[in-house]
Amino acid sequence: MSIKKNYGFNLLNSLLSIAFPIITFPYAARILSPEGIGKTQFIFSFAQYFAIIAAFGIPIYGIKAIAKVKDDEKKLSKTTSELLFLSMILVLSMTAIYLILVYSIPSFTSSIQHYLVAGFLILLSVFNVDWFFSGTEQFKIIVIRSTLVKIFGLSLLLLLVKNGGDTLGYLIFLVFIYAGNYLINFFVLIKKVKISFSNLSVKKHLKPLILLLSMVIATTIYTTLDTVVLGFLSNDTEVGYYTAAVKLSKVSIPVLTSMGIVIIPRVSKLIQQKNFTQELTLYTKSFSFLVLLAIPMVMGIFLLSEESILLFSGSKFINAAEDVKILALLPLFIGIGHFLAFQILIPYNKNTGIFYSTVMGMLVFGILCFWLVPKMGSTGTAIANTITELTVTIGYLVLIPKRIRTALPWKKILYAIFGSLLFIPIVLIIKSIFTVTLFIFLYSVLLCIISYFVIQYFLFKEVLIKEIIHSIKVRLYGK
Repeated sequence: MSIKKNYGFNLLNSLLSIAFPIITFPYAARILSPEGIGKTQFIFSFAQYFAIIAAFGIPIYGIKAIAKVKDDEKKLSKTTSELLFLSMILVLSMTAIYLILVYSIPSFTSSIQHYLVAGFLILLSVFNVDWFFSGTEQFKIIVIRSTLVKIFGLSLLLLLVKNGGDTLGYLIFLVFIYAGNYLINFFVLIKKVKISFSNLSVKKHLKPLILLLSMVIATTIYTTLDTVVLGFLSNDTEVGYYTAAVKLSKVSIPVLTSMGIVIIPRVSKLIQQKNFTQELTLYTKSFSFLVLLAIPMVMGIFLLSEESILLFSGSKFINAAEDVKILALLPLFIGIGHFLAFQILIPYNKNTGIFYSTVMGMLVFGILCFWLVPKMGSTGTAIANTITELTVTIGYLVLIPKRIRTALPWKKILYAIFGSLLFIPIVLIIKSIFTVTLFIFLYSVLLCIISYFVIQYFLFKEVLIKEIIHSIKVRLYGK
């Protein structure tokens, strides 16, 4: 399947990932309040960290490992079986450690039922085999599965969360969104390959996986445990504010990273073939796409922070607006970081360098958190998170091959910034005309999008926009 079709399916999945929290989180936030959301997210994030460790880097490594053997049915089945076997051992081990901790920490025992439900996230993560479908470039299956789970998940949310005390119901919903995907994935997988746990060679996978695991552990300190750290150093209400701010600032990130999931298996093959010309072409398009979207997202989130929080979470979360302004930079930092790490460094086997960058980020996050959170609560965590993402991204940038770094179209960043500056007068004028939050948000977004793409198309002659327009014309009118 072509990159365009793969990207189309992955983009659709990313758009669903954006639409889903926009529908579900506002409903839950208005019913559960900041404290209820904070309590649930703390427990879920605590379990999620163990699930991430149990994954052992397989979701990243598996894409590359499967892409190498996807054309050989026997090797494909063997590699899949080896990775599943490793996953089983790790998941059972981490589930046991999680349960020991849950029953050992006195403050957890009052919500033991919640922690046990969250534990299923760890146990069922053994069935998380997205790496197989990404490695074999079967993105259509991922989209269909994700759509079905989201539809059922929405029904589950409406059924289980009806009043302020339904935190357990919300937790069940959160676990299902992950576990449902895992189970469907696995049932499809066993029909495509033959799983056998005899004559396995798992040792060859351990070295690259250990490096990736180290990277993942360091990364999740500031991407998953940020909520847990805030919960320990502050309270559930501050966790609720931070959760709302993070979800809002990160809601667009799946679109920015969707290109990377498609490119990883393709660029790995090009590097193996030493086809550097086509490789640079892919990187240039991917980087241009990222910058074209990320920078206006940053500006839009910053300028409409209050309106976004009011619409997304409700008036009880208005204190999170300042956190949103700080976290507005995340789409750009995370988008570029994902591009550098997953599209360039991992295919080039620079896992050690990634590890050092993420460890540096972990240290920066730890220092800033313990310094800022006791005094500033959720805002302190937001500052720590943003600075950490910038630190890690700079570390990645230093590590990529010089020929790639110099070939990237850096001027596109200036074009995007220039095109986004017009958002400032547009939003200020609309705020002076309208008082209704929804109208301010809708008119601002509409006019900002139009002005931005007009500038990119006519002034900067952006090739990607021209290609999109051409593709639409071809579909509507034919060649």
